[in-house]
Amino acid sequence: VLQEEDLIAQVAAKGQRFKEKLRHPAIHQVRGVGLLLAAQMESFEVMKRVIDRAIELGVVTDWFLFCDDAMRIAPPLTIGMEEIDWACGVILRAIEEVA
Repeated sequence: VLQEEDLIAQVAAKGQRFKEKLRHPAIHQVRGVGLLLAAQMESFEVMKRVIDRAIELGVVTDWFLFCDDAMRIAPPLTIGMEEIDWACGVILRAIEEVA
């Protein structure tokens, strides 16, 4: 499937889409490679509230044990651009509601 659907070739563009869409004053930085990303926020407390709300809204995410102020974004390689836009919208909505 990875080769037949050319999923690996799409990873960079999909990761870039997340970086472009996840812009908000509460997000200090979105870093990572491909679809393994981290959205850094000001503190664990803020980030944890955002994660909890995002999960309630349908986006499953978590934080890093080694970096407790960054939200983990690691979707499957099969994610489509519309799904990326939706997920980013949910994350931004969660930020607006809790930050």
